[in-house]
Order: sequence, then C-alpha cells, then structure tokens
Amino acid sequence: MSFSENLKMFMKKRNITALEISKLIGVTRGTVTHWSNGIRSPNPEQIKQLAKILKVKVSELFGDDIEVKTIPLIGPASCGIPNMVFNDDIENIPVSSELARDGVYAVIADGDSMLPAIKHGDIIICDKDMRCENGNIVHYTTIDGESGLKKYLVDDNGMVTLMPLNSDFKPIMCDVKDLRCARAFKKQSDL
Repeated sequence: MSFSENLKMFMKKRNITALEISKLIGVTRGTVTHWSNGIRSPNPEQIKQLAKILKVKVSELFGDDIEVKTIPLIGPASCGIPNMVFNDDIENIPVSSELARDGVYAVIADGDSMLPAIKHGDIIICDKDMRCENGNIVHYTTIDGESGLKKYLVDDNGMVTLMPLNSDFKPIMCDVKDLRCARAFKKQSDL
C-alpha cells in the first residue's frame, strides 16, 4: 500500500480526523488532506509527528518494504508564464530510496499550461542527469533565469520548442545552448 493509503487506514483505525492531525502538527487541514490523497508528502519531521500521533512506526506508514529517503523540493516551476526564481527555502520531501540519487529533485507545478497531464500544485520529480529527448516533459531554466515545465522538442538546427500541452498557451522558442533541462519523469502522486 502507498503512503497515502496507509495514512488513511491508520487515521480511520485511530478514529482521528485531518483537522485533528492538522492542529497537532501545525499545518492546515487541506495539507493533511493532500497527504492522504497522495497529492503532497509531509517532510521528514512531519512524518515522525504523524507516526507518533497515529501510534505507528514510520516504516508502517510507508510499508515495511520501502526505504524512505528525501530529495530537494526546489520551488515552483511555471506551467503558464515562465517564472524567474526558485524559493530560497529549499525543503526536502520523502521519496522511495530508488529515487533518492544525485541529480534528482522536485518542483511544484505552478499554472495550467500542462493540463491534463500536470495540474497546478502537482509535485514533479526531475532528473538532471537523464537525457532530454523529443517528446519528453522537462523542467527547464533559460539563461535569463526563467523556469518552467514544458514538452521538449528540438530540431536539427538546435532550436528548441518548449510546448505546452494546453492549447490555451503559446510555445516558447529558444536555442538549445541557451537552455538547461532536467527530464521530468514522475508525479509524486504516482509514487
């Protein structure tokens, strides 16, 4: 069972609500609901607090066969108009041990240009060491400091089209040498 399924099961078993947990941990009820629906994950300290509140071991929340480690969540990535900056406060999010490797990080989708595949608020796992190929979803950063998530298309001349999935948004064109890309390969809700 996934973390979110285990969380729901233990909340039901202990007869404790998202509101009660939110008050004990100091987060909003919506945050706890996101955890129990697999939309977001608590940070390592919150996981320890959850385990204590639910009177279970941390390993029981994730399943005994999954070793949990963390990767950096570096901030928002535009799914709309490119944004210029990441959060200064990098937090770590829990992931299974096979994802916790050098070059892997997460961003939060900010906007609707990647609908229906990526929704606003989705946490997207990226790997800067994976090769970005035509058709991949990538987290990109331009030399101007713009950051976003788009579908990557490159032609034989090295011109890149960063294509939104939502037709309400326009593609972005740039030279491949003016771009740094990391392949987006998983949504946290898929973990």
